[in-house]
Amino acid sequence: MIELTDLIVAGIGLAGVLLGSLIAVSKDAWASSRQRRRDGSYAAIRLACLLDEYADKCIDVVQDDGTAYGQPAGRTSDGQEYLQAQVATPGPPDYPDDIAWRSLDEKLMHRILALPNMARSTDRHIDAAGDYAHPPDFDEVFEARQQGYARIGLESLEIASALRKRFEIESVGRVSNNPDWNPEACFREILQKFEERRKSMEGAA
Repeated sequence: MIELTDLIVAGIGLAGVLLGSLIAVSKDAWASSRQRRRDGSYAAIRLACLLDEYADKCIDVVQDDGTAYGQPAGRTSDGQEYLQAQVATPGPPDYPDDIAWRSLDEKLMHRILALPNMARSTDRHIDAAGDYAHPPDFDEVFEARQQGYARIGLESLEIASALRKRFEIESVGRVSNNPDWNPEACFREILQKFEERRKSMEGAA
């Protein structure tokens, strides 16, 4: 017959084994969570810097009005002036191959990975606008460029800001000769201008 003492000893032994296993599992989970956090923070820093740089390229496109030194940049062989883009569109952002994507939450990851498609769609829209734009101003092309890349630039900055907030990364001040320069406000201003124009046209129709 099994003595009560033996059952108690066996129970204590089993409890010890279970506790040891629980501690080991908890330790592994903590280490995995810590490593994921490190990977996510590193990925966030790299992506935020890349997106800031990409937004700067979008600003160049948005501010390109087809002039050079205040005059139309293009000139035909017979001397007629026309607006001509001075800045090439940057195309889709190119992400490093070694980004630990699974260290980011799904919503942020989706926004980041959707940005290249947004850029490609915008470039197709610009190309289509060029098919029916007319000289000398080519309004349709410049509107498509400015509005499209204002949207992309603003999305880039908002994603970068969300990454910094999510991983508690200190925002480094942007280098600029104008301390009051705010690229996000510039993008919003451009988009607001087009929205007001759209409403005005709808009201006149």
